[in-house]
Formats: sequence, C-alpha cells, structure tokens
Amino acid sequence: MEQFDLNLVRIFTTLYETGSATLAAERLELTQPTVSYRLARLREVFSDPLFVRDQRSLKPTPRAEALYRKFREALATIGEAVEETHRFDPLTARRTFNLAMSDIGSMYFLPPLEAELRRRAPEIALEVRQVPVPEIVEQLAASKIDAALGNLPTLRGHTRSVPLFREHYVCLVGRAHAERLGGRMPLETFRDARHIVVSSSYSGHQLAEDALADQGITRRIALRTPYYSSLPLLIAQSDLVALLPSRVAATFAAQCAVVPLPVPAQLPGFEVKLHWHPRHESNPALNWLFGRIEAVLGAL
Repeated sequence: MEQFDLNLVRIFTTLYETGSATLAAERLELTQPTVSYRLARLREVFSDPLFVRDQRSLKPTPRAEALYRKFREALATIGEAVEETHRFDPLTARRTFNLAMSDIGSMYFLPPLEAELRRRAPEIALEVRQVPVPEIVEQLAASKIDAALGNLPTLRGHTRSVPLFREHYVCLVGRAHAERLGGRMPLETFRDARHIVVSSSYSGHQLAEDALADQGITRRIALRTPYYSSLPLLIAQSDLVALLPSRVAATFAAQCAVVPLPVPAQLPGFEVKLHWHPRHESNPALNWLFGRIEAVLGAL
C-alpha cells in the first residue's frame, strides 16, 4: 500500500461516477481493457469487489461508498494545489470544466458560452450535468462540478454567487391560441386553461407555483413533464399554457409558433445566478471561467 498508484484513485472515482467501465474509459481517454485491469487491481488491494453489475450498470459496494467520499476529496485537494501553482493561459490550456444546469439552462446558456470558449480558449471543453438541486452544494464541494447556473434560491448561504440577470415569468401559448384570446390572458381564462407544468428536480422554478398558491389561484394541470425542451411543439399544436422565464419564452417564440403573454397575476421576479464553492476562489482556471460566464451571460 505504500506505493499505491494514485491513477487507481482516479479510475475508481470515475467508475463510481459513471457506473460503467466503457464510460469511464471514454472520460479518462483509456482503453476499456486498461480500466478493467486496474479495477481488478483495486479489488485486490482492498479485498472487496467494490462494484457489482446490476442490470446495465456497476453498483458500488458499501466499502466503495466509504472510499469514494475520501478519494474524491483527496483528488480535489491535489488538483487545487497543482492548479494554484500554475499560471492559467486560456489560449493553451487543455481541460474540461463541469457545469450544472437544467435543460432549459443548457438551451439558453450554452450557445453564447460555447462561442466564447471557442474564441478565447480553443482547447477547453465543457461538460454539462443535470444535478438535483439538493445535491449541488455537495457536488461543488467535492469538485464533481465547477459551477452551477440557474434560479437556485435554496443555495443561498451555502455557496459564493454572483447575479447574472433578473428574470420574470410569462405565459407561453400557441400562436393560434393567442389570436383566439385577442393577445391577452384574463385571470379567469388563466384559471380555466389547460396547463403544462415541468416537474424537475434539476430546476428551481417552484417559486411561481408557490406564489400562485399564496394568491389562491388554482390551475387545471393537463400535463406534467420533466423536460422544458418538450414544451414548444406541445404548446404550438394545442391550447396548453406554460409559465416560463421570459428569455426562454422569447427563444421558443423565435423557433416555433408560440407567443409569450403577460401573466394575469402578481408573480415575483427572480435572479439567475452563477454559484461556486468558496474553496475554489484561489483557483486561477476557475476564476477565469467565472469571469467569462459573468461577462457573457450577464450581457444577455
């Protein structure tokens, strides 16, 4: 154990996070036989199977669960120590930044971010992950993700953050439906309409639902879906109504036969923020990333 190979730790944590030798090999840019060989070595070192196959994925054993927490923290500490001693040059740096955002965030944030990185940091890659909101702080602390973007009020007090822009909600309806309504949505029509609601653990948009409930406004929920990306075509071809942030609604309206209308109720606005963990504040690469995200998305 005195000459334990730290590369085995990286193999172990990647297997844990992906649940697949194939996906781990792809992420680490290794061959699958190499990953399988090193997994066998890990099993020998710890006298434990560590991962057992369950249908299509590898499930960690209790020993692996305990090891992962310690290994992930150790790798994060080592990575930060190395990065903090190096000057970060975005033009030549080769690395991957991991960002947490919902599918609605990916649709709105990624095009300008990708264009900015392509211009300023051509060898930098982005990996976007959908992380349940209750797990974001833990994943930031463990360096599983570098930053989280969105309307995430429950993170207040647990992360460092910077506001990117303020937002408000609108009703999104099909163009033909909007014409029948005369371009406005009265409150009674809003109450009686068939609503489509996105129920997702990756999004922080419960705010609108809570505000409606506080005002005693009930709605007829005709459809629930976990995907914001499914909304435009569903709404364009029906009389369904959705509550959405105005910028996203405008993006959908530019792509499909849908129209944003004012909400006939008082709903609070909200801030879309960039969140990161305090332990990363002296990391030059992440500081550069945070600065570019703030500059690009703050201008939207």
